[in-house]
Amino acid sequence: MSRELPTRFAHPAGTANAVPGLLTRQHCARPDKSRASLLLTDQGPELYLLFVDESGTHGGADPFVLGGIAIHEDDAAVLQAHLDKLVIKHLGRVPVNLEEYEIHAHELRNAKKPKVPGGRSSIWSNVPRSVRAALLADAYDLLADFRGSNSELGPALFGVAVEKNFHSEWSVLEHERFAYEVLLGKFDVMLKTLRVRRKQPNRGLVIHDRRVVAEQDIQSWTSSWRSTAERIGQLRNLADVPLFTDSRATRLIQAADIISYAVFRSYASRDSTMFDRIWPAFHPENGVTHGCVHYTPSYGQGSCECRPCEQRLSAEAVKSVARPRRRTERRQ
Repeated sequence: MSRELPTRFAHPAGTANAVPGLLTRQHCARPDKSRASLLLTDQGPELYLLFVDESGTHGGADPFVLGGIAIHEDDAAVLQAHLDKLVIKHLGRVPVNLEEYEIHAHELRNAKKPKVPGGRSSIWSNVPRSVRAALLADAYDLLADFRGSNSELGPALFGVAVEKNFHSEWSVLEHERFAYEVLLGKFDVMLKTLRVRRKQPNRGLVIHDRRVVAEQDIQSWTSSWRSTAERIGQLRNLADVPLFTDSRATRLIQAADIISYAVFRSYASRDSTMFDRIWPAFHPENGVTHGCVHYTPSYGQGSCECRPCEQRLSAEAVKSVARPRRRTERRQ
């Protein structure tokens, strides 16, 4: 059975400053006899939380995309509160069912009323399109501009896009597995860098939107990567396997949704408006953006000119220069 993230306690309805209690130590429920129950106590290393969602899973979609935001535990509730306030600001009121007004990019852009009587209606369908568009734009601006309470432990965005024709012999599941391995590997490297170079030891915890058909696979893959290095490398800085929760439980899963949507749109629809806004917030290291990568045959052919591929080429060029230098130093 896959492990679920503890559900937040309900906050008082109708309060403008309501802050979801998810992942704050004073509010987090602790299931008995679960390793997950020990992760958010006042003991042990501090945590970086990576919230993840995917795009491109519907039939015929290409590429498959994972998007995420890594945020220090001290800043999680603050960002959630800011996102709550954005919804309240654009609605012009404080709805008693605030958590039902989820910030989902596709729904905000395409909120539809049911075509048949009794059909499911989006809660956003009665909100003017211009209001929904403004809310989504402000949400992207917030993710791009948000800074943590500690300048050395700021938030970082991540994105992985894997095209169908990248290793075309792979199955859909193999493409998804590779995307998860890359994403978690990059998160793990970020944590290692904080620990080794900056003397800021943090463990990582991955929190994923509910995806019932894949949850056990994702947890099984992660367990394997924590014990054995495969394509990307062994995961050494995660506190546990990914946990899963409904997106209504936390605005930060919704933040991951709009990140993955922006990455997906930039490739599937050639619309980079949203992606360009958040691009500076993807995880950098030594002046090169490592947090967003695109896997396509065009990269090997040198014909993909997207920003992630350009940055990947830059990173590989830096490595190729550094290797001979290290060999020379060893000879001396």
